Amino acid sequence: MNDKQARPPLAIWLVAALAVLLALIPFGYLLVRVFGAGFESFLEILEETRTLELMTSSLLLALAVSVSAILIGTFQAWIAVRSNLPGRKVFAVLAALPLAIPSYVAAYSWLAVFPYLSGFFAAWLILTMGTAPLVYLSVSAALARFDSATEEVASSLGAGKFAVLRKVTWPNIKGAAYSGGLLSALYVLSDFGAVSIVRYDTFTRAIYNAYRASFDRNLAATLALILVAVTVLVLVIESKSQRDKPIGTVIANRLNRIDLQNYKTPLVALLAGIASVGLVVPMASLIRWSIIGLPETDWAQVLDALFSSFYLSISGGLLTAMLGVALAIVVVRFRTPFSKLLERSVWLTHATPGIVVALSLVFFSNQVAPWIYQSLFLVLIAYVALFLPNALSAISTPLRQSPISLDEVSASLGLTKFQTLRRVVLPIAGPGIFAATTLVILTVLKELPATLLLRPTGVETLATRLWTETGVASFSTAAPYALLLVLLAGIPAWLLNRAIRKDLEPINDLERV
Repeated sequence: MNDKQARPPLAIWLVAALAVLLALIPFGYLLVRVFGAGFESFLEILEETRTLELMTSSLLLALAVSVSAILIGTFQAWIAVRSNLPGRKVFAVLAALPLAIPSYVAAYSWLAVFPYLSGFFAAWLILTMGTAPLVYLSVSAALARFDSATEEVASSLGAGKFAVLRKVTWPNIKGAAYSGGLLSALYVLSDFGAVSIVRYDTFTRAIYNAYRASFDRNLAATLALILVAVTVLVLVIESKSQRDKPIGTVIANRLNRIDLQNYKTPLVALLAGIASVGLVVPMASLIRWSIIGLPETDWAQVLDALFSSFYLSISGGLLTAMLGVALAIVVVRFRTPFSKLLERSVWLTHATPGIVVALSLVFFSNQVAPWIYQSLFLVLIAYVALFLPNALSAISTPLRQSPISLDEVSASLGLTKFQTLRRVVLPIAGPGIFAATTLVILTVLKELPATLLLRPTGVETLATRLWTETGVASFSTAAPYALLLVLLAGIPAWLLNRAIRKDLEPINDLERV
């Protein structure tokens, strides 16, 4: 493709550039806000004991959760893919379903059962159960693409089951496990709802409190910038781990099912215990409190929150997906140094947690564009900044399924680049783009901190209503909002789990469990 052909249509380029500019508003304005107050002020806040305590508590929680998630997720994946454990397919489903429970909903459901649950242990337990599925899905895919012939050779040479697991299997899946663990750490660093509900101090909770309690926003902005810097560091480590990870492109022809023999009963009990902590207890709590509060439920408020959630999530999801399509076209179909710069800029915004995006947009709207403050438009900008990387990642895959050679064929037939995109590329990628858009919409539905800080007065979503009622310990009133969130968020979790379970069946696996 020559230089002229490598240039995207002007309209596509402009939309892609607009998408990146919107996504960079929070990060750029945060820099202006912090360093506009003076570098000395920034250093003073950085050197304060409180800042060091927040950094320590945040990193300690992220480390503890990621290590626990690696252990639990890898164990669940190995049982699901490589063992002959009775009911392993049921446990495979249960391992992924906690993804359907937002962290703040899980925190609420546990607090409704154990009112005095708080602090580090509570945050570690809830976030570990919520992020272990990230490791499980990653390791499951790696195991499904690792042919077990090498394991069989090691066994034939006299190596025991645990020696094979340690010397052969683990080296081939550890990249996927570490990658999932780092994603878990990123999730913990950006989490606001769970740590706030269980009253454990991290950067996100301190940023929110500083914003609410002080007329001087420099403290909140400085803490936000430090959090972004820490998160960027984790992202850099995660990207390097991806380089070292062996990636299989097809499902393995055969998977060796390990006979667990006398270990079956205790392992079933262990998996049942994990499922109970991550899924059964939260769901039982939500159902119980929903039944208790049923006579007093204000269904008008519930329906109003449901409508607002749908309206904001569909509007935000569609806007983010449309911008993501334009950006993905530039990044995937027209690879240039500038398109690479756009892509990297968007992934930089992936390091900006929701509470930071919200705080930055409050500053931006007050100082630069006061007419959009307390408007739905500002909320939509926040959704674009938060979820454009997700949209880009999901939409890029189906766009790559349309070969670049088709562009050259279309050009030889006299079609313009825009006509080629409209008539050839987008119809082929259409189903994948639709699926990606649906996932983005349902991800927006669960968003809490940005919606909480930026929504117009009087607008309540399922997430913000749950937050409000939990704040006054009104568990029975909060339960319907939490239950609806879980049911709606369960749709992408179910679709993702269904796809993973389908992939886990090896090509020549004649076993039917």
